[in-house]
Amino acid sequence: MKFNLAPIITIFTFCLIAQNSFALVQKDTVKTNTVTVAPVEVLPQFPGGQEKLTAFIKSKLHPVKGASGKVLVYFVVEKTGKLNHIKVIKGLSAEANKEAVRVIKLSPKWKPGSQNGVARRVAYTTPVTFS
Repeated sequence: MKFNLAPIITIFTFCLIAQNSFALVQKDTVKTNTVTVAPVEVLPQFPGGQEKLTAFIKSKLHPVKGASGKVLVYFVVEKTGKLNHIKVIKGLSAEANKEAVRVIKLSPKWKPGSQNGVARRVAYTTPVTFS
């Protein structure tokens, strides 16, 4: 059965937007373009945890004139811990969005997420806050 997950993921994203961050595991498939969303046993983790991620973002973020609020950044934590497919899913301004992506690209490798003891690619979303 084929169906489009985009509306489901969009609804899920906006339902959880109040939280600091969330993740989805994507089942690896090569035969189709289908993405299976399932609970993940072990979430990917920034080295040192969520508090260190927040501190990292604050330390690397350059101020953007007129930007105040959150930019929601989506990315995939690969099995190796590298971040890929970094993009803004809810932004402020073009300049603020570009700065948020720049900071996330500076991130060191993460501890990858896993399902049943096997490292998996995991989609992750986190806010970058401008004050």
